[in-house]
Amino acid sequence: ELYVMGARRMILMTWGGILQPDIKAGDIVICNQAIRDDGTSHHYLPPEKYIRADAQLSERLAQAIRARGASCTIGTTWTTDAPYRETLDEVKQYQAEGVKTVEMESAGLFTIGQIRGIQTASIVIGMDSLAAYRWQVPERLDVIMRSLEIVYAACVDVLGESS
Repeated sequence: ELYVMGARRMILMTWGGILQPDIKAGDIVICNQAIRDDGTSHHYLPPEKYIRADAQLSERLAQAIRARGASCTIGTTWTTDAPYRETLDEVKQYQAEGVKTVEMESAGLFTIGQIRGIQTASIVIGMDSLAAYRWQVPERLDVIMRSLEIVYAACVDVLGESS
């Protein structure tokens, strides 16, 4: 619907599960690609393991976040539309592959971007963690909220730029 209304760039801003032990709650991850373990993307494109974000938009977001004094990393996310259904074997496999986060929307957004020819990017704020092979919730939300504020402002800046 946003595409039909004229959007030519879309950014997903969400929080998600952490898969790597060096990522902490509140850390900002810009997703350069998503593992397609969702239902949506397979309705639009032939099966493949990954779908990529727009590299230029992702890099511009990284610059905008860093300009606001925050750090961020760039890496792969695992998109699954079955919340809290990650298995230990999957977590271990994706962790070994270096996958940084798990969430529910990036692969679908990147797919729509690819088929409609629009720039898409995804930013995941670390929330709960599976990095130690058990579910751990964050002790505090203030660092997560601060990261969401920074990311929101960076997204507004980038989306407000002329193409």
